[in-house]
Amino acid sequence: MAKVVGYVNLYDSPSLGGLTKNRTPASTSFVGRFALIDFALSNFANANINDINILVKDNFRSVAKHCGSLKAWASNTKIGKQNYLVNERGLADKDYNSDLNALRENDWVLFDSNPDYIVIQPAHILTKIDIADLVREHEKSGADVTIAYAKIKDGDVAFLTSTALAVEEDKIVAAAPNDGSEKEIIVSLRTYVFSRKYFEVLLRHKDFKSALSLRALVSHLINNHLCDVRGYEYKGYARCFDSLEHFVEYSFELFDPKIARKLFDKVDKSYTISRNTPPASYGEHAEVKESFIANGAFVDGKVEHSIISRYVKVEEGAKVKNSIILTRCLIKSGAVIENAVIDKYSTISGEVIGSEKEHLYLKQGSKK
Repeated sequence: MAKVVGYVNLYDSPSLGGLTKNRTPASTSFVGRFALIDFALSNFANANINDINILVKDNFRSVAKHCGSLKAWASNTKIGKQNYLVNERGLADKDYNSDLNALRENDWVLFDSNPDYIVIQPAHILTKIDIADLVREHEKSGADVTIAYAKIKDGDVAFLTSTALAVEEDKIVAAAPNDGSEKEIIVSLRTYVFSRKYFEVLLRHKDFKSALSLRALVSHLINNHLCDVRGYEYKGYARCFDSLEHFVEYSFELFDPKIARKLFDKVDKSYTISRNTPPASYGEHAEVKESFIANGAFVDGKVEHSIISRYVKVEEGAKVKNSIILTRCLIKSGAVIENAVIDKYSTISGEVIGSEKEHLYLKQGSKK
């Protein structure tokens, strides 16, 4: 059986507005219980890949705080390895702090694990991709690189930080940034499979030393026909979290059971760190409609079409609508929150009202 090493690439991640000022998109809370990185890690876990590496560009604290030892996503930790990979030289030299250089500085992973194939996926593009099937198709084709892609019909507003691809049969023949000019396009999911020998060529060949990022290098390989690059079509749930409004939109769309079942299916499960918190509880005055209420939360007010995260308290007389409340916030009696995203540890006693088109964001620890 082929040996596979997995990487979650946190470089080249887009901003989610104020949410990612002091954290990465990867460690950003999602639907009250998960972080965005959980889904990439779960893809590896569901494929029984135990050698997992996270390429961390910055805000290491927020990633380590959520993921811990990474053992929640490894089924056999005796033979598996889980590593946070930091480009130490890049911390002092920002121009050197790229994902390619992080891979070069941590090439010991290849020698320690000795894989046949390397799989790299991002955290800000959520999929339920079958990594095992992706690797099998790559192995069968004999390609140097395989890229997972999706055909989308809203390319003018979605995946604007991703790459548009041209595919002929199973070969990828061209790549360019998605400029938003077309609705129906083929987009890269930034999930790559590399054969070990070719991956080492990319890291060490003198012609590739100046490449700024893995994404740019892959586009260069495709457009100049420097190697055999195949495509793998993925037809399931795929969302690119690249703005605060997309974060809100993709959170709220999960109130639709049909969409939710695509992400949270019964076969390929989504894992996260267990917090051993008590169930959500409700006071006698609680009114809750079309909302996600996380374990550990207490609601005694009115909550509608909202996401209430762990350890949030909504007091009697408080109203929350079309909003996302992150961990350990206190929503006091008389507070009115609508069309807002409230970051952790905040205390709200007055009115916080945004618009449906542009949700109001309050930073961590706010008092209003």
